Amino acid sequence: MTQSVKGNLLSAFRYLLKPLVRLAVRNAVACPEFSEVLKQAYVDVATRQLVASGKEPTIEGISLIAHLEATEIREVLDADGGLRFGIEAQKPNPLPTILAGWPTDINYTGPYGVLRDIEFTRNGGSGERTSKTFTDLAATYCPGVSPRALLDELIRTGCVQDIGNGFYRALKRSYIPDPLSTQSILSFARVVHNICETLEVNFRAESKGGKGFIERTVYTVHGISRQDLKDFDKFIRGKGQNFADDIDNWLSDRDKEGYEDNVKTGVGLYHYVVNDDDERALARELPN
Repeated sequence: MTQSVKGNLLSAFRYLLKPLVRLAVRNAVACPEFSEVLKQAYVDVATRQLVASGKEPTIEGISLIAHLEATEIREVLDADGGLRFGIEAQKPNPLPTILAGWPTDINYTGPYGVLRDIEFTRNGGSGERTSKTFTDLAATYCPGVSPRALLDELIRTGCVQDIGNGFYRALKRSYIPDPLSTQSILSFARVVHNICETLEVNFRAESKGGKGFIERTVYTVHGISRQDLKDFDKFIRGKGQNFADDIDNWLSDRDKEGYEDNVKTGVGLYHYVVNDDDERALARELPN
């Protein structure tokens, strides 16, 4: 069976949307609601495309690109479009920010980069005034956020340990929020978005010959045992964290304010297990 590029893409979209739809169904997001969000995305992209080409983003222009009726576009533009979520998404999450700053800031590390245990606030006399505290750390990396609220959440999630005598120790370099909290949903959205963004860039003609973004996948051909899967999970958690720490250290040395050509970038690492039902459905639509 021969399919057009559009047909192949539609089959691929159906495949990649299934995990999203499963998440939507489990959380009572109905198809009409999902459809409205899809319309909003089309309007957003069409508007950006018009602006990038130097044209005014008119209703007619958006309609021509997105193939939506003018009334539908007006409804999207008049709606808040998930305004609260959009505003929230623009705010940096202070928890991963402070965890990234603690092990990379020389004010909070000792010889050979070993993390120092720090006090919540300065309780000693003038002889200890050069010793930085968690309150100082919060003021540097998360100004305007309550240091006590930050510390309480980091302790609750096991990222920081109270070791007594008013001192605290960082146990982790990453913050994983509760399932389905606002931050976990934002994290999920960013991970999926960034993976798709990388692949979309690599599909472009100008990315041929290795000029796009690096993307590597290591996978099994025949599969491994359930016990090996548990061992593999343990293996990649250790190796992956070491890799992530090396990347974090490299970026932290260069992540500075004031660059005129500032580019936000990063690297993602994820473990997946193939969903056989989804694979079989895709194989029927996109036969080899």
